[in-house]
Amino acid sequence: MGTSRIGRGVHKILLSFWSGILLVFLLGVAGPAEAAANIVNPDQVYSYTIMQRDIERLVKAYPDLVSMESLGQSPYGRQLWAVKLGRGESVLFLNGSHHAREWMTTTVLMKMIDTYAQAYANNTAIAGYNVRQLLDEVSIWLVPMVNPDGVTLAQQGTAGLPAALAQTLRRYNGNSTNFTRWKANMQGVDLNRQYPANWNTIRNAGSYPWYQNYKGQRPAQAPEVKTMMDFTYRIDPEVTISYHSSGEIIFWHFNTLGSNLSRDRTMARALGSLTGYSLVAPENNPSGGGYKDWFIQEFGRPGFTIEIAQYAGETSVPLSQFASIWKNNRTVGLYSAGQSYSLWMKKQKVQYLQQSMDLLAGTQLYSRIGASASGINLLPQRLHVIAKKGDWYQVQVSEGVGWIHPASGKLAVVEEVMATAELKVSSPAYKYPDRYAPKVTNLEPQTVQVTGRWGNWLLASTPSGSWWIDGRMAELIWPVKQTEQDTATEPGQAVPSEPEVSGQIVPESVSTP
Repeated sequence: MGTSRIGRGVHKILLSFWSGILLVFLLGVAGPAEAAANIVNPDQVYSYTIMQRDIERLVKAYPDLVSMESLGQSPYGRQLWAVKLGRGESVLFLNGSHHAREWMTTTVLMKMIDTYAQAYANNTAIAGYNVRQLLDEVSIWLVPMVNPDGVTLAQQGTAGLPAALAQTLRRYNGNSTNFTRWKANMQGVDLNRQYPANWNTIRNAGSYPWYQNYKGQRPAQAPEVKTMMDFTYRIDPEVTISYHSSGEIIFWHFNTLGSNLSRDRTMARALGSLTGYSLVAPENNPSGGGYKDWFIQEFGRPGFTIEIAQYAGETSVPLSQFASIWKNNRTVGLYSAGQSYSLWMKKQKVQYLQQSMDLLAGTQLYSRIGASASGINLLPQRLHVIAKKGDWYQVQVSEGVGWIHPASGKLAVVEEVMATAELKVSSPAYKYPDRYAPKVTNLEPQTVQVTGRWGNWLLASTPSGSWWIDGRMAELIWPVKQTEQDTATEPGQAVPSEPEVSGQIVPESVSTP
């Protein structure tokens, strides 16, 4: 369903300099991937500018775990940033700040990224959730601020805007200069009344541009909403959560099919238990137009709207409430990631591979998919892979036939090579090709023998053993073939090289949506 609409209206703008930043970062790293100190400070009015700065810092701190991309621009030129956290094939999607005065939802989502990334890097659990395993299985996509124009207006008022625009916005605001109550985008359209789900019968909708509740002239009229719809089709999430901030309640039902009712109610009750929020009872003729409504209607999958705070009226939630809000929502992303993975796995079909692959680190062998105990520990070896289902692999080994669920970098098809690599700087060496693998040592600048390659990674032979290094930190040098030496008969004639493969390995893109 999603592939036919990929890119429709969504112009993905990757920052071209991120590859360079990543390389500079790697060249300066003396040790393994480690958690940075807290990056997101929630004890402030969290603006678009602060969010953008923090996203960039998170990407720099966790380049193999966090990436960013622009989905396009808002009507007034601000980027709609999407952040990807995790490395799994299944997808969970979280978004916030559809409504301008509800900008604290952005803070919650940014705090999630920061907290989960730290736990992943340190390999620590959060409230019993194995963060590293979850983020190896699931990619959490987040659009922390759907409405950056409206948020900026609600926080800063009309300061710095052209006089004519400021006058128009004051008129949309009932001639009031109090923009803290502003809910719409800067065109006076309520973005959460814009989705094509019972749009014609939305209740309590204004009929002209206003600071709140105007549903527009047609569904998906607002560029921000069109962008959100196109992005959702592209990433094809199993579960979505749209964060709002009024009432400590959870909306979970929108004309939900009877076959999905038990599934969605079970998830809603679990979210209610985690947060302490009440579930909103289903309605026979619900007023629609919201992101959650559209997602349930279009995809038939679990979608939720979580209202994080006590009713604040026509203003933003006080900063003093953030600590309790964060306590209530700290594990929402982790629980929902687990549910997303389970739903994704149920849809996967078995693919028969019948190929040899290299197991590069110890991994448990199980009798069935989904098992988490009573496995047999497999040592690194070349094994025969029979089939794949999702991110599980059926293998034939001396112990018999079973299933493995290898973490990133543990299972690969390693290309055997005979070359050398010149390390220009001190480079960390790992047990297997992943920056979150156990680090063995630091290799000082030197020339090492290379016997294997997988992607950007090189298997380097050292006096202490063979370890993996990031090839972006080395210059790979291929040996000159004997036949090429024979052709160099003239004095001073240069020996041809292998232009197709010689030289420094080019880093892959940072963002992998």
